[in-house]
Amino acid sequence: MILTGNLEASTIVKSFFIIVALLMFRSLITKSIIKIIRKLTERYKLSYAVLIIDSIEKPLLNLITYTAVYLGIIVFPINPSIYVFISRLYRAMLIITVTQGLLRLITSYSEALNSNYINEKSSSQMVKTVFPVLSKLIKTVVVILAVVAIAVEFDFKQLSSILAGLGIGGAALALASQDLIKNFFGGFVILTDKSFSVGDWIRVDSFEGTVEELGLRSTKIRTIGKELVIVPNSRFADREVINYSNRENRRASFTLGAVYGTPEEKMKTAIERIKSMLDSHSRVTGDSSLVKFTGFGPSSLDITVQYLTNTANYAEFMDITNDVNFKIMEIFTEENIEFAFPSMSVYMSK
Repeated sequence: MILTGNLEASTIVKSFFIIVALLMFRSLITKSIIKIIRKLTERYKLSYAVLIIDSIEKPLLNLITYTAVYLGIIVFPINPSIYVFISRLYRAMLIITVTQGLLRLITSYSEALNSNYINEKSSSQMVKTVFPVLSKLIKTVVVILAVVAIAVEFDFKQLSSILAGLGIGGAALALASQDLIKNFFGGFVILTDKSFSVGDWIRVDSFEGTVEELGLRSTKIRTIGKELVIVPNSRFADREVINYSNRENRRASFTLGAVYGTPEEKMKTAIERIKSMLDSHSRVTGDSSLVKFTGFGPSSLDITVQYLTNTANYAEFMDITNDVNFKIMEIFTEENIEFAFPSMSVYMSK
């Protein structure tokens, strides 16, 4: 039997009044609680505490809804065993509501840190990289604790045996998921070693691009062609990683070819002018330029040109090399020197 006594009309009216009243005033109650929290944050100047307001509004509404239904049910003369089950169900809903609020709060803090630190220096970039990973771990722990609390609330006696079984099966699972564990520890090494952070331009194996996300299992890299490459973290533990964002300069190095038959004096003059142009260039690091006649190629007189730009930004580097290359073309034109191209001379005997 669900009820232990007669169901009177007054009891039904009382239950209906409780449910309707709480549902009607739940928005008012929620706003009053939020107003109190807002005043406390303004009084004590707790800037980040304002995130609590956005995080708890929906869980508070759900909490009042569950409470309204619970109070409306328990006024009936319910069988004690059913009353115990309803009470446990209500407490389980409270646990779920609190968990929902905590998860929303963690997400809000993670997004706030990302937006606040996006233009800061490397120390803040590290926070921007680490916190999303930590937030995932914290969320996982919160969900696990909520599941355990609900299981305990319903007196789930098999919980201890299941946990023991998980402990035994954990060893077998660890052996079967060695790659996953290697990826996890690879991510841990990246965070502790500070090899790179979100936003850095890196190269690993044949992949090169900007780090978009650093996760527990893998790292997402956006290449210059806008492809998204997902690299397992274990690769970073046993391979060379080049972090281009940590350098202050970019080096340009190439070989010019002048045609055979170019007079010696013109070669010397062109080399001196290119060297002087690089030394006086506002975007070339001082005393970093090297311009030398380095060899006799199959179809050209080879001039090696090397210099450092005063920026590590790829787009700016390309602008500088563009400007330098046009000026070299101008020097060759003024000195009446022709650029060589791969060619072959065939001599026919009579």
